Amino acid sequence: TPQLTTLKTFHPTTNYIPTLTMSPTLLQASAASFVLLSIGHTIKGRQWTADPRFKAITGTNSWTCGTLGWYQGSGFFLLTGLLHWQWARDPSLLQDPLNKAMAGIANILLWASSVWYAKYGIKDTAIVLGISAALQAFGVGKACL
Repeated sequence: TPQLTTLKTFHPTTNYIPTLTMSPTLLQASAASFVLLSIGHTIKGRQWTADPRFKAITGTNSWTCGTLGWYQGSGFFLLTGLLHWQWARDPSLLQDPLNKAMAGIANILLWASSVWYAKYGIKDTAIVLGISAALQAFGVGKACL
C-alpha cells in the first residue's frame, strides 16, 4: 500500500498554502529513472562516440561536438533526476506553473527521444525512454492534480 502524505506548506512564489494528499513514490521512481538514464547514457557514451560519424562533423572538433555533447546529455539526465527528487520531497512544488513547465519540457524531451530511437531501430533505448516518460507523466500528473 502506498504511503500517503499530507502536505501543508507555504509556497513562497505563489503565496498560498496548498494541501495535497498523495504518495511521492511515483516521483521518487521517476527521479530514480532519470539517475539510471544518466548512468546508462554515460556507459553507452563510449560505444556511441566511437562511431565514425562523431568524428566526421564538418568544420568542428569531433571531441567537442560529439563526445562532450554526449556527456552533457548525461548531465541533463542527472540534473533532471535531482529536480524530480526535489518534487518527490515536496510535491506541492508542482502546483507552481514554472515547475509544471519544467516537468512538461522534460516529458516532451523523453517522448521525442523515445520516438527518434524507435524510428531508427534502437528499440531497447526507445523502450527505456518510453517507460521513463510514462512514469514521469503519471507521477507529475498525480502531483499536479
